[in-house]
Amino acid sequence: MPFRKGFLRRVTIRMRHGLDTSKQTMIRKGDSPEMIEQMRAFCLASARCGVQGLVQEFMEIKKSTPPPAQLKKTAFDKNIDKNRYKDVYCTDDTRVVLTYPPGCDNDYIHANWVDIRESKHKFICTQAPKTNTLVDFWRMVWQEKSKAIVMLCNIMECGKKKCEQYWPANVDETQTYGPITVKNLKIVQAEKMLTVSQLEVSSNSEPPLSVEHMFWNNWPDRGVPENYLACFRLLARLKHYTHIIVHCSAGIGRTGTVVGLEMAMQAFMAGEKLSMVDVVKELRRQRPGSVQTDVQYVYMHRCIIGLSENKKAVKREEMCSFMEQFDQLLKIRGCILAPNIPPTTITARGTI
Repeated sequence: MPFRKGFLRRVTIRMRHGLDTSKQTMIRKGDSPEMIEQMRAFCLASARCGVQGLVQEFMEIKKSTPPPAQLKKTAFDKNIDKNRYKDVYCTDDTRVVLTYPPGCDNDYIHANWVDIRESKHKFICTQAPKTNTLVDFWRMVWQEKSKAIVMLCNIMECGKKKCEQYWPANVDETQTYGPITVKNLKIVQAEKMLTVSQLEVSSNSEPPLSVEHMFWNNWPDRGVPENYLACFRLLARLKHYTHIIVHCSAGIGRTGTVVGLEMAMQAFMAGEKLSMVDVVKELRRQRPGSVQTDVQYVYMHRCIIGLSENKKAVKREEMCSFMEQFDQLLKIRGCILAPNIPPTTITARGTI
């Protein structure tokens, strides 16, 4: 992600002096004119297309998605009890194959690699752990030396269990998952919506692995957050990591939205024209079903518009009609909005 040192230093200074950074612009020294130009072009094209046009775009993406019978999903079909949803598929070509510990007779977990440009194996998109996949999840963390886990769902949502409690929830608490031991060293409320736990993961006598567990606690299933910069702040925390594990409940809706925004930003940073259709198609090629709803698809555009406005690439008055259309779409669909929460805390790494 493009949140570079200069930007973070300016934000830190403002916070030290007690200034509100919620309106702080994200213009940075490293933002190239080509990047700003492409962001502006994307926003104006989105405005011309309109929200209904984007909804239609998403429907065309869904129509072009291969039917289940055409997917190579042998491992998925052989491990039905380990799949949270029968219609959310894990394809063989990009699945994470478990090899740890040596000699284990099951190599399956419902997780797929997602590459972004030159960043091979940048993300692992996965479903929320089930009771019978807790050990598999931590096998994957240890095997891939994943130092960042992003959790985008709650344990319970609308009275239904969406995820198991798969990590020690309290400071100094230790849990064991098969050959893996996990200890919670520290919990920091990085933002009102983001709880960060520092975990120490160990296995046998090998050196422990430090893992940052980031829990976004108020993103509703099939809904969208109201804060359009929150995803970019989250991605800023992840910029130095690879093998980043991201999950919601199914691992395609909220998960796909966040990973798709990173793919979009990488295109902008390269000074290239962005096609969100191509982004979602490429994401779905690697993790089938990613970006689950048309509202999430339009929300991705709305996030980029919010960031572009923040960077002075577009003016609010140029995008007013689009914003009004988006708000109307949310009302029509009855989507629940997570509260609009400004950043509150600077972490040790200097990101918000």
